[in-house]
Amino acid sequence: MSDKPKNFSDVEKAQIAEKAKNAGEEVLRKLAKEHGVTEEEIRIWMHETSAFGVTDDEDVSLEATEDFIKSVEYGATFDILNYKRLTFWSIFGTVSVVLFIVGIMFMHEYNRTSALQERFQQSIFYNIDELQQLDRARLESFGVVDPDEGIYRIPIDSAITILTNE
Repeated sequence: MSDKPKNFSDVEKAQIAEKAKNAGEEVLRKLAKEHGVTEEEIRIWMHETSAFGVTDDEDVSLEATEDFIKSVEYGATFDILNYKRLTFWSIFGTVSVVLFIVGIMFMHEYNRTSALQERFQQSIFYNIDELQQLDRARLESFGVVDPDEGIYRIPIDSAITILTNE
């Protein structure tokens, strides 16, 4: 046996494996020594040739369906679409997207309305404070109410003092 590994073609491997397959262990050892390979390699070749059917004297025939022949001529397989499933998923996807958008619009409207109500409530309290300040200023100051009738305004503290003195 030489140290240099030998290269065998697929046909040679198939022939050696066929000889070993038909004989026993003794012939397997003899073939391994004769060709300079291990018994395990010949067993692997036996497995490969039985799986792939590579022999030199066998004829291989392939049967092709009409669809396969048309696909080879076309260059690719034809698409066979499931229109029911395609329609279902298209409608389902569209409805999902529309519902998502409508949900976002409702959330936006709710947040906008909440913000407007909050601002409105704050502005009412601001107006109340402003009105109370204006009323307090009127009660605590002198002024003319109706000059034709001769009605005048005096501070409430002064009016209470006048009333208590009378």
